[in-house]
Amino acid sequence: MGYDTRFSGRITVTPPLNPEEISYLTRFASTRRMLRSKGPYYVRGGGSWGQAAEPDILDSGRPSEDQPGLWCQWLPTDDGNAIVADEESEKFYDADRWMLYLITTFLSPEARIVRELADPVPGRDYPEEFAHFTFDHALNGVLDARGEYEDDVWRLIVRDNQVYYQDGTLDENGRVTYQTEEVLVTLARGRPPM
Repeated sequence: MGYDTRFSGRITVTPPLNPEEISYLTRFASTRRMLRSKGPYYVRGGGSWGQAAEPDILDSGRPSEDQPGLWCQWLPTDDGNAIVADEESEKFYDADRWMLYLITTFLSPEARIVRELADPVPGRDYPEEFAHFTFDHALNGVLDARGEYEDDVWRLIVRDNQVYYQDGTLDENGRVTYQTEEVLVTLARGRPPM
């Protein structure tokens, strides 16, 4: 059991992602983010969704400390113009923090990978695609989210690589109204997952 949230909308990526960025981010989203000695960027694990028992797995039930959870279900579109929710998957937790993680780790001009590639962590796997990452993307857009409970509606907003969320309410006719306050999303653990 778990809790399912569905998203409508997309987050545009300008300039579009290149083929290597698309390839890597697709593999990243399709593999379980387990704590591994090869590090948080490793995407070539065996078995279904990269979950085969391999010697470098330190804890299959826990992600790397800097990752929001076990599954990132944000996918690049085939043309690289947007990031969308993987409609084939379910039980997407921490969607807001995963969006921020992708931006701050892989995509923005201030991406953590830029600094890390200049001074690599010993023993950490850095996929070959990283040599082709441009770190020049601006992400913008709005995604409306609906959870399994009827009154669980919220909005994820990305504006110039900053991520925000807004709570929503349903009226008696089923229309959604969003609060005017936008809450800045951080990667810090401790606030309730969205």
